[in-house]
Amino acid sequence: MRTHIAAVAIALCLAPAGLAAQGLPRLGGQVSFAENANAGLGLRLEAPLGLTRRQDIRLDAGFDYYFPDSPFNYWELNGDVSWGFPIGASRMSVYLGGGLNVAHSSVTGAVGSGATDVGLNVVAGLRIPAAARFTPFVELRPELGGGNRLVLTTGIVF
Repeated sequence: MRTHIAAVAIALCLAPAGLAAQGLPRLGGQVSFAENANAGLGLRLEAPLGLTRRQDIRLDAGFDYYFPDSPFNYWELNGDVSWGFPIGASRMSVYLGGGLNVAHSSVTGAVGSGATDVGLNVVAGLRIPAAARFTPFVELRPELGGGNRLVLTTGIVF
């Protein structure tokens, strides 16, 4: 299990390498509350895709390790493309998007009990840029297949 988590963490660190020239990737933390797996802690990577001058189209990648009831283990990897829309003259913006979800579940101590599923995400969120480079966010992510059915995530990127 630890090797899977390490492999996912390395993949998240290497993912923005090709995007760095188009904009500065941002890393942060998040807390997720899932319909089927209780709460989870995770990492988030945001990288502008450089498709528009305003950098409002981004790649949002996240890894969450959840804490379901024992003896179960559960984690998710999500990769979404989102499009931001400013709210009037404020600095806040809403975003919509979608992408892929990879979910893995297993039972502690049961060899061969793991299952990995792939599904689709639909994402809707709110970004609230704060002082300096801190940007808190909150997002709702219905998942179509793969992992949980509904996830509420909040966090901050730097």
